[in-house]
Amino acid sequence: MRLADLLARDDLRLTLVTGDAALDREIRRAYPTDLPDPRRYLRSGDLVLTSGVWYTEPPDCERFADALWASDAAGLVVGLIVLGELPRELVKACELRRLPLLLAAPDQSFGAITEVVTVEGFAAEQRRAERVRAQTLLDVLGQIPPGEVSAHMRLLGADPGLPTAAVAVTRTGGPELDLPELLHEGLARKGRHLIVGGTPREAIVLVNGRASRKSLADELRGLVAGRSGVSRGTSPGVSIAAGISEMAASVSQLGEALETARRGMESARGGPGPVSIMSVADIDSFDLLLASLPAGVRRSFRDRLLAPVEDYDARHGSELLRTLDLFLETCGSWQRTADELYVHVNTLRYRMQRIEELTGRRMASMRDRTDLYLALRSGQPARDDGAP
Repeated sequence: MRLADLLARDDLRLTLVTGDAALDREIRRAYPTDLPDPRRYLRSGDLVLTSGVWYTEPPDCERFADALWASDAAGLVVGLIVLGELPRELVKACELRRLPLLLAAPDQSFGAITEVVTVEGFAAEQRRAERVRAQTLLDVLGQIPPGEVSAHMRLLGADPGLPTAAVAVTRTGGPELDLPELLHEGLARKGRHLIVGGTPREAIVLVNGRASRKSLADELRGLVAGRSGVSRGTSPGVSIAAGISEMAASVSQLGEALETARRGMESARGGPGPVSIMSVADIDSFDLLLASLPAGVRRSFRDRLLAPVEDYDARHGSELLRTLDLFLETCGSWQRTADELYVHVNTLRYRMQRIEELTGRRMASMRDRTDLYLALRSGQPARDDGAP
């Protein structure tokens, strides 16, 4: 769990003294100690709890804070039963090292804080193990029979008989975070089970049970808005691009749903606002339609129609491909195209005739023109294309 999560719990009644810039730090365990220099016992991510028995004079604060800083501790919680009041030197030492310092309520035991951190830590470990099993399913989805998919889902606690939506999310800006963990916490609802996999930057979620594309989109927006609120004033807000499939009624449709979500995520990259979401329902132009197709499919379509034209241009130093592009962009206007190319209309007619011979398509056919136009546009780099 994060320091911010611990601080937000009303039952623990912790008060932040300094260190609000590091509240996203992950807590690995709670470690109570009153040793003057506990560094040999500390590990990275420890939340140190102390009553201050080690304090006798101001320099002790520097030594204690140094030990925590050198051990990469997540933060420090101080109880005042022994100290009576918080030493100013300790506050200054923590500020200097950007070490979060929290104050425990006078009647709050360290045992309660330790128990919360331990329980949450165990739950997080279980989720990490479940994420590995979930990733195994996501890696083979669409490649194994429906019966095996159902078996995997049952092992993960999901019900293959319930509808399932696929959600693909990538972080496009803001602070580093564990995206699968954030989605697991933010999308959990009664009546649904989540299968979550991926990396800290890009995650896949299968939402099994009660959900809809609209409700999931709203939940993602709310999740990011809430996350940005936590970090407001300390770091830029999180921004994401996401793709959401429709609800798949059968496990046999999950492979297609996952592919749809991934394509939607790629199409959503660079969209406006902190949350850019794309789904099949949002496709309203041929650009988005083409972007939703795999790069290999687009290239294959283009090559099948236009490779002969490209080869002809390469051999003869001609401009048939550019001529075709201009002709289609001018809605088949002979004069406008000729003017754009600075050629006579008869020259243009000769070129178009050659293109028809090479492609087997006719400019008099709207269907053939459409195929050629889409083939030309399929060659334009899409958001999911890798390096050539």
